[in-house]
Amino acid sequence: MTHEVGTQEKITYGRNDRFANGPVGGGRFWIDEEGRPVARLGGPAEWQGLLEVRIGETFMVGDQVWRVDDIVTPETPDAYLLATRIG
Repeated sequence: MTHEVGTQEKITYGRNDRFANGPVGGGRFWIDEEGRPVARLGGPAEWQGLLEVRIGETFMVGDQVWRVDDIVTPETPDAYLLATRIG
């Protein structure tokens, strides 16, 4: 699926096929030693592994750039990440 700039997506545990150029899914959510929420994401082959992201950081899926807006209820089974397409 192609997203317009400004579109927000929710990324939960497991696979999310709503991203063009590959599924993106949450592999783990937690609080780091500095008290910040962190998400480890699995994604397209171009990532060559998992990405670790925090609020305010960006990641790319194909030619789309996404900003991490929030990581909600980390360390629970209901954890998720909200990301907005910015480019």
